[in-house]
Amino acid sequence: MSDSQKPDSQKVFDQRSLTTSSGSIWLVVGGALTLLCGAFLFAMQWLRPPGVGFVGFVLVLALYATMVVIRFTVRPKRPRLALLAILTLLIVIAFFVCGGIVTATEWNSVGVR
Repeated sequence: MSDSQKPDSQKVFDQRSLTTSSGSIWLVVGGALTLLCGAFLFAMQWLRPPGVGFVGFVLVLALYATMVVIRFTVRPKRPRLALLAILTLLIVIAFFVCGGIVTATEWNSVGVR
């Protein structure tokens, strides 16, 4: 069976964005997430507990900066794309953890349970 006759794989790990992509799409998605999550965390830095919003903001920026460095320094193979995908997920996880801590603390301070 030639390459043009092979059926398309439905496996998640066989997607183009995880196998042959240059990684630019991960930078675009990561940049959009950084902008969105960073804006919310920046606004949360004046809420309680002190420092959590700011730490989350810095962490999200650092994760995106790491994505940019990896995109331009690691050879274009699957490991680079996997690292970019993992860092994209870590941006969202950092936002939810820090944002969740701030939200839970603020809700507790006004008596919402």
